[in-house]
Order: sequence, then structure tokens, then C-alpha cells
Amino acid sequence: MPSSKEYDLSAWYAQPLTVEDAKEKLEAIHLSRKQQESDLSSLRIEEVIARYWLGREVKGDVENYQASYQEEAHRALITMIYGQLLMSKKREGAMGYLDEGFRLATSHFLGAGYLEVMRRHDQLRHIVLTSRPVPGLSLNELLQEAGVIKKLKGKVSHHRDIRADNTDTLG
Repeated sequence: MPSSKEYDLSAWYAQPLTVEDAKEKLEAIHLSRKQQESDLSSLRIEEVIARYWLGREVKGDVENYQASYQEEAHRALITMIYGQLLMSKKREGAMGYLDEGFRLATSHFLGAGYLEVMRRHDQLRHIVLTSRPVPGLSLNELLQEAGVIKKLKGKVSHHRDIRADNTDTLG
């Protein structure tokens, strides 16, 4: 498991896991914890991800970690990961966490990471979020859906503009 310093703030960590994979991941985390093999903060991050894919509520853990992490980059990471997890199931509140994580991470991005995340978030804003979770979607699936929604919105607003402009019929 990577240490928390090895996590890339521009990466996507919400790749959907099957229940079996999430259980295996959680067991490995518990074993690492017992053997004290890994950095505690990386175990916390991995545990949040695994527990989320098992359908467990992790918001309280995320808020606890946000409050307890000393380094801003760690708070940015856990905040963005939670936003990614919510987004992968198209849950309300996802963009708020993604935006807050991005704000916290701004001075910690490496290379083109800042622009990569900014563009990704701009695209993901088109996803319709709901209070009911959907089966987990990969980042590619989300971006594809967001692209389609963006195109459809553009076509609908273009057609509305044409119909709304009735100056030629009024004289």
C-alpha cells in the first residue's frame, strides 16, 4: 500500500470495486494494521474506499480524518477521494467535496495535475446527481456521460434560443 505521501492528488481513486474485492482489500488493511506494515494515513484512505464499496457509511470517518490530518495535502486528498466516491455513484454532494478538495490541493499539485483536475471537475459538473446511489461508474464512464449531457444541453439551449427569438414575427 502506498504511503500517504505517495498519493497523487490528480489521480482518480474511486474505481468501482466488487463486494468481494472490497472485502479482500479490507482484510488486507486489517492485517497490515495488525502487522504495522503501512503508514496509518494510507490505511485510513484505503479503508474508506473499501468500506464505501461495501455499502457502508463513511462520511463520519472522512470528517474525522479531515479534522485530524495536520497537513493540508492529506485533508485535500481524503476530501477529493470522498467526492470521487460519491460521484462514482452520482450522489448529491459530490461536487461540493470535489470542489473543496481541489481548493485545498491547489498549492500541492505536481506538474499538470492542477489543469487535469480542473478540466475533469468542469466536465463532471454536467452529471446529474441524485439522493439515490446508482451502481458505481468508472471515471471514463462518468466523463463519457458528462460529455453526452453537455452536448445535449447545448443542442437544447440552441433550439430554445431560436424559438425564443421572435422579433422577426413581431415586426
